[in-house]
Amino acid sequence: MNTATADAVRCRICTCKLDAEEPGDDFDHRVCSACLSRPEARRLGIGLAPLHPTRPHVAAAAAAPGKPAREFTPAELSLITKVHGFMPAQQLLDILNERLRCDLGEDAQPYTLAQLQVVVSRFAPAAPAGGHDWASLRKVLAQARRAGVVAKITEQLINDFAVVFGLNARQVMALKDVLLEGEGADE
Repeated sequence: MNTATADAVRCRICTCKLDAEEPGDDFDHRVCSACLSRPEARRLGIGLAPLHPTRPHVAAAAAAPGKPAREFTPAELSLITKVHGFMPAQQLLDILNERLRCDLGEDAQPYTLAQLQVVVSRFAPAAPAGGHDWASLRKVLAQARRAGVVAKITEQLINDFAVVFGLNARQVMALKDVLLEGEGADE
């Protein structure tokens, strides 16, 4: 291939100019040597072998319509367990899909809300039915104690909560009675 033609050919992944003197540039597939190991090149059927030979090839998963490109990774599962209770599901899904696009490229099939809900349901027990009677409150408190949340609640935290949410004195006393009942026994 002559130099004039080589200057006009650009990598179809990163759009850099291909160099005829660069040993790894693939003019047949129009992919530069730097992009040969990228997931986009693997999905195009070019480049190095998959990063994880024990997992199915990403291209096969990406090609299936409606099916996400991959299952959640251990890092993503960890993120889901840490923040799913503090963030709307759609926002968490957007973050996970952004991470997926960064890992596998723009054409990767995104995660679905149903897939996220299945994972969240495994980590978070369902809220007790009803939720407004004493028995339901005790179940929620027991779950919070097991998770270590109740141990982190202090009198100052309750007072701050009362100011922010405008609780009256009766509500504040009820919160302190329920949440701080074990503190007096420890002293």
